[in-house]
Amino acid sequence: MGPGRLPVAPRPYRDELLSSWMARVACRYGLTGQELAGHFAHAGSCYSSPLSIDDGVPAVGQTRMWAQACGVDPERLQRLALSRRYPRRARSWYVSRGPEWASSATSGSIPVCFACFAGDQSAGRDAYLRAGWMLGERCICPVHRQLLHDRCVSCHRRLSVAFRLLDGRAQPACSYCGLLLAGRGGEGGRPHDVTLMSRALAVQQRITASLNGEKPERAQFEKALAILWAPLDHPAAARPVLALWFNQAGWRCPYDVRHAVGAKTPLAQLPVRWRVVTLLALDDVFGVDLRGDGEMPPFAAHLVRRAASRQIRLSSSSRWSHVQLLKRSAAEYERLARQILADPNWIAAEELPRRKRERVRARLIDAVLAGNPAASRARLSPRPRSDDQAIQIW
Repeated sequence: MGPGRLPVAPRPYRDELLSSWMARVACRYGLTGQELAGHFAHAGSCYSSPLSIDDGVPAVGQTRMWAQACGVDPERLQRLALSRRYPRRARSWYVSRGPEWASSATSGSIPVCFACFAGDQSAGRDAYLRAGWMLGERCICPVHRQLLHDRCVSCHRRLSVAFRLLDGRAQPACSYCGLLLAGRGGEGGRPHDVTLMSRALAVQQRITASLNGEKPERAQFEKALAILWAPLDHPAAARPVLALWFNQAGWRCPYDVRHAVGAKTPLAQLPVRWRVVTLLALDDVFGVDLRGDGEMPPFAAHLVRRAASRQIRLSSSSRWSHVQLLKRSAAEYERLARQILADPNWIAAEELPRRKRERVRARLIDAVLAGNPAASRARLSPRPRSDDQAIQIW
């Protein structure tokens, strides 16, 4: 025997996440979605304990249980699944929400658009989480052209949204500090360069179209992004190839994004601001033509040369295919190390403080690794000044 019929249960929105709808139902009873599912289980469900909510491929029995309790067509709930919305998209291209998702008492830990929440409030309806916010490349709201938020503007913790019933409507709030995320609670942060946001949005839309099967550039996008986040020069390096695009001596990868170094699909694992930076770098390095039917840009060839992952080709049938990773031998690395130790700049740096000495060492390492024949033939071109502004995003 299944759970009884709930007296109040809102209908799901067409573009809503399944977990968001469950949380909106549960907040009517002062519960989370997980807690309400537990009541269903105790009421005689076939599950001895509630299953965690899987927005990608929800369990059929779970959606059937909720459909019965809320008076909703089970097929309507199944259509909310990401696998039904985007059948050609790999699961690795959805936002990685971390291990706390399964046990979290909130409705999600994904980037959100405060302007969308404000629009829900103005329209007099429940706020809800959009399915599109789960896309790994999504960093800018295509409706409001604003940067998404993955940090609370009050407590600055990783944003985890909980729903509170206020004035008869479900309102989004930070699950840690309780700040309401619609209206004035969603304000905060500095304005961003409109030109940079437009560039990033254009790249984002191209990736979305490709991953959803509308354009044939999917494999090229995946390989180009993997190159940008490949380990720099050494397979165990925590520094990505993207560091060369910054063109800052001694730059080191921040701790909170080191897990993305070497990932096959790094965008889905990055905070929003780093996704923007990555999209801008992708546009700068590889340009608009990722089909591989033209000559690879010199700077892109240089980055491919510096990537320490397995051999990567952007297109086996193009002129780009001759550019591949050439691994150095142990003897060559030893020769380069001796070259650095004998450099007058390194010898003079012995009297410097530790941090300044490390910056000198980083500059010398970059210099000797870039001083190979492939790099010298690449004729690297300087980065546009707009990318200096892009660095400020993070």
